[in-house]
Amino acid sequence: MAISEELIAQFRATAMTRIETIEASWMRVLSVLAEDASLVIQREIHTLKGESRIVGFTDVNMVCHKLEDLVDVARARGYAVDDDFDLAVTMALRFMAMLIHKRIGSDLSGIDLPGFVRHIDGVLDRHEHTGRSRSGSMPPLLSRSVSTRMTSHLRTQLGPAAVDAFVEFAVAQGARRDRLRASWHLLRDLIGIQRAIVSAAQLGKYKPSAISLAKDLGKEIDVVFEIATAEVTTEVLAAIDVAALHLVRNAADHGIEPPAARIAKHKRGTGTIRLRGISRDGEYVLEVEDDGDGIDFERVRARAIELGLVPAGAIVDEARLVEVMCHPGFSTRSEANEISGRGVGLDAVRASAVDLGGSLTARTERGKGTTWSVAIPVPTLAVHNLAIRAPGLRFPIILDPSWRLLDSHPKMPIVVDLAAALGLAPSNSISTTFSFFTNGELEIGMACGNRPGHVDARRLITTPSTSIAEVATVDSIEGLLLRPDRIPGVLP
Repeated sequence: MAISEELIAQFRATAMTRIETIEASWMRVLSVLAEDASLVIQREIHTLKGESRIVGFTDVNMVCHKLEDLVDVARARGYAVDDDFDLAVTMALRFMAMLIHKRIGSDLSGIDLPGFVRHIDGVLDRHEHTGRSRSGSMPPLLSRSVSTRMTSHLRTQLGPAAVDAFVEFAVAQGARRDRLRASWHLLRDLIGIQRAIVSAAQLGKYKPSAISLAKDLGKEIDVVFEIATAEVTTEVLAAIDVAALHLVRNAADHGIEPPAARIAKHKRGTGTIRLRGISRDGEYVLEVEDDGDGIDFERVRARAIELGLVPAGAIVDEARLVEVMCHPGFSTRSEANEISGRGVGLDAVRASAVDLGGSLTARTERGKGTTWSVAIPVPTLAVHNLAIRAPGLRFPIILDPSWRLLDSHPKMPIVVDLAAALGLAPSNSISTTFSFFTNGELEIGMACGNRPGHVDARRLITTPSTSIAEVATVDSIEGLLLRPDRIPGVLP
């Protein structure tokens, strides 16, 4: 199956971002021994290795495998590595960047890949046969510190500042508006919601790779997609993408049995891996199901005891053992190969989901198969409600969906001036009329320059529910999604 230019371009862009993340995390873990940076390195390399195989960048896949070997040795030594070792890691990242930018099938003259692999093997051999310089590091007890990544929670917390920046920019004029534009656009691009689409076409790229992987393992599989198209954020799509990559590979490697073993169990010689995806109750749920042998929990328990993750003799239920399987570095294999055995895949899936407030669970039955489920919350992206033009404001105001227009003038409404409520000069307009709104508990009157009308808005900057507003767009025009009950002075 030919790989599309679009998929290759997507891989190149994503791969370069991963390399930048790996390099920054490598520098950080050498300087402060941060556990989160160490785990990021392992997850990003392992994911990049799987992605490169999918699009046919076998040379990148090979360097990733060698880079995993380097990181394993560094971690075992408590990251006490010399300049030559540090240089080998840095050069491996630079080497991959060159390989990623070259065209598939193009001339590799000037890129001595075999020579570079021999150099890494030499570095590995020298360091594997020298003592550890940091005491008590097998693996090292790294310090835990706050991740520098922009999480969804952090973006929400920064939302109110972005709303203030938008208001200041939106009402400014002349040179001041030009000066504020760059600041607003920077904040908007940094923390704003960016939309993406989950679809069978998006995840279908993993089918050829999974079939090829199974073939290399002496297995035969069918990969079936039952993916409901849904609008999500780019962060949710990235997490679903990571989950599909690792869970499909995990099913092909660990779940599906070889044909002879399947036939002996009265199964079809060809195994089936089924991906199901659907939006449900504010979440996007991806399930990866295989009809393989199921999870051998006795083997998992024995390995967990061996690794010190579970006390010997302890009674541990299957749900806890599933959590153990997702522990960084856990694998039922004692030796890693080019496909698995490093205990990174399930950890990467869970970490991607948990970072967004999601979860990873498993259902399994011996002899019949396993289903891994990833559930990730998806913020409400579209809002349908009333919009008004308020005096003194040059942008639309969309009311929170819990508010509706009153048909008659209430007896004792709370009357507010939106311009003043947003910290701007009072409008002092005499050419406006008042409209009255309610959320079932409060009744508020607001000056409106037009009759309120229903619009379809798109959330752009989210804020906590205690904030007065979010930024949203109506027909690509930026405005505020207002929570009237959060206007100062409205609530007692």
